[in-house]
Amino acid sequence: MTFKTCAAIIGIIEKVMNTKLLIDIGSSTVKVYKQTPKSVSLLLARSIPFKTDFDPVKGIAESAKNELYELIAEVKDKNPDTPIKLFATALYRKLEPETRKSFIDEFFMRTGLYFNIISQELESFYLQVALVGKYETDKPVLLINIGGGSTELVVMYGKEAIETKNVDLGVGTILTEFSNINDAKAGVSLDRVKQFVLDKLPSLENRVDTALYSGGELNYMQLAKYELKPNKLFKDTDHPSVISLKDFSVKNEEVFEKITLKELEDMMPDNPSWMHGARACSALAQAICEKYGIETIVPSNSNLVNGAARQEFRRVTLSGSFRKHLDYILKVRKALVENGVEVLSPRFTEPKNPGEEFVVFSGEEGMKPLELERHHLDSIEKCDALIICDPEGYVGASALIEIGYAQALGKKIVFAEKPEEFMLNTLPAEFGI
Repeated sequence: MTFKTCAAIIGIIEKVMNTKLLIDIGSSTVKVYKQTPKSVSLLLARSIPFKTDFDPVKGIAESAKNELYELIAEVKDKNPDTPIKLFATALYRKLEPETRKSFIDEFFMRTGLYFNIISQELESFYLQVALVGKYETDKPVLLINIGGGSTELVVMYGKEAIETKNVDLGVGTILTEFSNINDAKAGVSLDRVKQFVLDKLPSLENRVDTALYSGGELNYMQLAKYELKPNKLFKDTDHPSVISLKDFSVKNEEVFEKITLKELEDMMPDNPSWMHGARACSALAQAICEKYGIETIVPSNSNLVNGAARQEFRRVTLSGSFRKHLDYILKVRKALVENGVEVLSPRFTEPKNPGEEFVVFSGEEGMKPLELERHHLDSIEKCDALIICDPEGYVGASALIEIGYAQALGKKIVFAEKPEEFMLNTLPAEFGI
């Protein structure tokens, strides 16, 4: 391996260790987090009405889009030279393919950032990663993550997800169905909202009595003065408190019937609009807990961003010049695997003919080049991201084909280093692992 190649790999590792910004773009709220090697902290939250006049064919309204661009510009101005990664969820999954593609292109041209719309499955994975290992118990525990347009329910047993339900029901659904929920005092009863939710919830195969309720709920319950008790289930500074379903329900009644919307807004002066989802979210959570027999709730501020900070990639494919830069590619592969990432291709690590025109690995003997390339392209279809290993920006001919294939599929593309080819820099992608 050359000195330059070693230096490039060290540069990748240094970039990983530095501070970065992670932005969670939901159906109605944008949250900007700062990630350091030791922590993930919320920098700001901004409510933007993406759902207003949203259309799967036309996309989000121009006014909401401009608010988003202004916010991104503000964040970039305040954090120059800081890497930024975006994670967009529920609403954006509903965009028609051509609308999605054109918006991603526009966003990249306007901001220089890749608008990363993650799948429901990947969002559930991030939730699991965010909370896995926090609560070790000999019985299943339910993870609840309520968003603007959807809700993830994951039953964990130890570090394994044994059941997952993705429900097309979120805070936005409740706000649309019950437009008077945000009257000064709620114009609809808690019981009526709960019944609406209960009728739509699926059954669970596993019995659970404890739930980790994520997405900023610890912060909300502290501000609204819920009857929190010290967490004696497990020791974790991120989860200092628990609340019984009974106490949770009593406070929810108060939020609906006694606490005015203005009083809720005053609890969060920096982003009062966040509280416009408080009643809807609490009613939804209460219905979930009643449906599945939850007795104890552990409120959590963890969300998909915390999971992405712990492990951004789940399944990836690596492309690059196996003939010129095999050592570099295998170093990147090794680092990813050691961090829990599944590398779909290359599957093997021992080259039979290093340096030749088409590299074949031990385990691939007898396979023809076209067959191997077909496997590589198939792995691109199955992965969450295609990572281009391009030391000093060099991208080989085979990798160019694979980049075009990934682009056509709408896959996330990540260049380890800024590519030297001009046109590759115009494609919506991320730069730096």
